[in-house]
Amino acid sequence: MDDNWTDPGYIDPVALRNTMGAFPTGVTVITTTTGGTTPVGLTVSSFTSVSLKPPLLLVCVARTAGSLPAFRVGKHMAVNVLGRDQESVARLFAGRSEDRFAGLDYSSSANGSPLLAGTSAWVSGFVERIYDAGDHVILLTHIEEMQRNDKSPLLYHSGTMHDWNEAALTYEI
Repeated sequence: MDDNWTDPGYIDPVALRNTMGAFPTGVTVITTTTGGTTPVGLTVSSFTSVSLKPPLLLVCVARTAGSLPAFRVGKHMAVNVLGRDQESVARLFAGRSEDRFAGLDYSSSANGSPLLAGTSAWVSGFVERIYDAGDHVILLTHIEEMQRNDKSPLLYHSGTMHDWNEAALTYEI
């Protein structure tokens, strides 16, 4: 098996994004700190569990993300799974605001990673490895602690955010 990526030919990036948008995902905000205390975060929808033993997850981050340098091997971070009513939080962390945490209610995990209030769940750990992945990088994260709440998550589908409950009712047979 060839370990190198090969280009199968031209794939239109817009068509690829639209095709991949057929798969609904949750919406997360990954967070860490710089200088030990200043909170940093960005919205990420490419997030998944990788392994139960050891407990691993991954998130994919665009190389162009301004906050990416804050996330490095050995650095603690959290993945905040946004609740169904947190679309404004997702948009805030997807934007270019200098202080995305201004006016937001948040606490810290045991390792100091910012945990946003009102989320559906959160997972905290440390970046174990970073993999090159084209115009993105993959942050492989070792999970140290987590919490799940009863709140329904925010859904991202075909370029639009949805309240998970409303989306489920729309597709009810």
